Amino acid sequence: MQAEEYAMMFEVEDTHWWYRGLRAMIAAQWHRCAPPGRLLVLDAGCGTGANLEAVRESARGAGIDVSRDAVRFCRQRDMKTTAVASTLCLPFAAKRFDVVLSMDVIQHRRVPVPGVALSEMHRVLKPGGLLFVNVPAYQWLHSSHDVAVEQDKRFRRGELIELLGAAGFVPLYATYWNTLLFPLPVPVRLWRKRRPPAESDLAGVPGSLGNAVFGVVLAIERSLLRAFALPLGLSVFAVARREGG
Repeated sequence: MQAEEYAMMFEVEDTHWWYRGLRAMIAAQWHRCAPPGRLLVLDAGCGTGANLEAVRESARGAGIDVSRDAVRFCRQRDMKTTAVASTLCLPFAAKRFDVVLSMDVIQHRRVPVPGVALSEMHRVLKPGGLLFVNVPAYQWLHSSHDVAVEQDKRFRRGELIELLGAAGFVPLYATYWNTLLFPLPVPVRLWRKRRPPAESDLAGVPGSLGNAVFGVVLAIERSLLRAFALPLGLSVFAVARREGG
C-alpha cells in the first residue's frame, strides 16, 4: 500500500467498525481455540500494529511487514519487536511461534503466490500451533478499493480451505463474515468497476454513529457465528492448526 493508506489506517483502525470487528473475530476464536498461557505470536503482515496491540495481554508478540511505513507506525505504538520483512521469507527459525496472525495479507500484490506465504507461516509455527487468517471474499467484488490497497485476489471460503490444506494445515474453522451488511457495499463495488475513484474505502470513514451502528451489526453476526458458519460475506475468516512433526 502507499504511505498515505498506512497513515489513514493508523488514524482510524482503533475506532473503525471494520477493524474493531476483525479484532473481535480474532478474540472470539482465540478464546475458543488457543491454549491457556502467555503465547508467542507473530503477526505476519502486521500493518500499523493494532492487532498485535490487541493480543498483548495474552501473548508476547512480534510483527513483520513489507512496508517501512507500516513498521514506523508500529514503533509509534512502542512495538519494538517489529521489522521490515516479507511473508514469502519469514526471518525466523522453524517451529518458533505458538500463533501466527495473517490479517488481509495473502491477497496482496506483493504475495504473488499465497501458498508460499502460508507454507512459511506453517514452517515457523510449533507443532500444534495455530494460524488465524482473514482474506477478502469473492473475486467478482474486486474494485477500486482493492486497487488502492494493492490487493489482486479475493477468495471463496472453499479456496482458502484448499490453500490451507495444501500448505500442510488442518482447518479447524472457516466462515464468511460481514454478512448482514453484504447488500450495502455490493452495488457500490460493482459501480466502481465502471467509475473507479482514486481512493480506498478508508477515505469514506463513517462518523461515531455509523461506527456504532455497524459495530452492533457485527456483534449480532458474532452471536450467530457461535451456532453456525455464515454462507456469504465480504470476508473469510479461518483458523487452522499445524499438526505435529
